[in-house]
Amino acid sequence: MGCILVADIGGTNCRLARFSLDDGSLALDRAVWISTKDVADTQTLLAAMFRELDTIPAMADALVAAVAGSVAGHRGKLTNAALQVDLTDAAARQGIARALVINDFAAQAYACVTEIGRKARRITPRIPPKQRKNTGHCGVIGAGTGLGMALLLRDKRHGALTPVSSEGGHAGFPFVGEEEHAFHEFVRRERGCDFARAEDILSGRGLALLHRYLAGESLGAREIGKRALRSDTPTLRWFSRFYARACRNWILTTLCTEGLWIAGGIAAGDPLCVTSGYFLRELYASEQTLISEVPVYLIEDRNSGLWGAARAGLDLLEGSA
Repeated sequence: MGCILVADIGGTNCRLARFSLDDGSLALDRAVWISTKDVADTQTLLAAMFRELDTIPAMADALVAAVAGSVAGHRGKLTNAALQVDLTDAAARQGIARALVINDFAAQAYACVTEIGRKARRITPRIPPKQRKNTGHCGVIGAGTGLGMALLLRDKRHGALTPVSSEGGHAGFPFVGEEEHAFHEFVRRERGCDFARAEDILSGRGLALLHRYLAGESLGAREIGKRALRSDTPTLRWFSRFYARACRNWILTTLCTEGLWIAGGIAAGDPLCVTSGYFLRELYASEQTLISEVPVYLIEDRNSGLWGAARAGLDLLEGSA
């Protein structure tokens, strides 16, 4: 029996969890959400983990922090918040020998091979086994406070897993047709930028811009979800189309023929934006037959990043991370 402590730190929420290990299997013992605004630095984070998870450092075999931003070594910095996490020595000073900092979408990629990934809701038609081209690679994409993308490579011979993070959310978003390009000009003016990044379109703030452009209402993403992503509205139609286009491009970029998993708070909270006919029509609006061969899943469990971070911790303990 062992214990892994994990944190999944986004721009809005900081999720904390304690997992136990029994014969190599993960079990979630406790999970708590706090506001990222309440976490000022690494010491505050560790103190919150021990307090909220009712755990003492001596209980932990490993500690993993998944950070929604850039990661270098044992350090990570949030893209959409001021917090910086540095576990270079901090975990060791608490008596925790093994510590790891990973990108939050590396954690989401790991989640694809946990029970969370296996329980995810399939949103594309079933594929006859003879038509599937299974590379073993899993793709993940998710819109929330920002937009994340990652890939999980599986070595079929040895079973080793390698998460590959990306900065795909900062790439330029592809607009099609005059109507969409008019919206692009609106986004450029509002954001004061030369071009709209994918994250400017597929995120909470992107949803707010889109709804203001289409409906003339200035609302927060959560309220827009309630009003405009749960029925057939212009906001649903446009956002579904944009989300599907990003998914299609990520499938083609990564060749994730094992499947694409959609994570993030927007789709989990308002699944119609990725299950509507508008989403599926745009997803398959490609001459590439590969798209129809890749299953697409929706992760509805909002603790998926915690499970992925714990799976990374398990690899760390087994020496393969």
